[in-house]
Amino acid sequence: MVAPDDLDPATRRRLSRAARCFSADGRLQRWPSKRSDQELALWVIWSQMPGDGQLSELDVNAMLRTWHDFEDYVLLRRELCELDLLRRTPDGAIYRRVSHDLPQDAETLLHLIAAQTA
Repeated sequence: MVAPDDLDPATRRRLSRAARCFSADGRLQRWPSKRSDQELALWVIWSQMPGDGQLSELDVNAMLRTWHDFEDYVLLRRELCELDLLRRTPDGAIYRRVSHDLPQDAETLLHLIAAQTA
């Protein structure tokens, strides 16, 4: 992980802006307005999902409800699928988290959020 002080100023500002969307307990409080910040927030949510096994739509909805405060779990579920972080069967009954390497910026954001909660 790259320390926040070692980042270029633009990346540091972007990560700081994205971190402000999360509460002190790590919940997403509001949907970021910039697409790059939205994607970072989705990576944070993705990182909290179980890595293997099938999930029903109800299970995914229940998890997403516990990780944010702005009451639009459908938006989060749809965006996770659009970024190919989550896949579903054609009928939408079964979901699976897609395995990816966590991008460096998302990993740094996770550490910034964790520092907020400490």
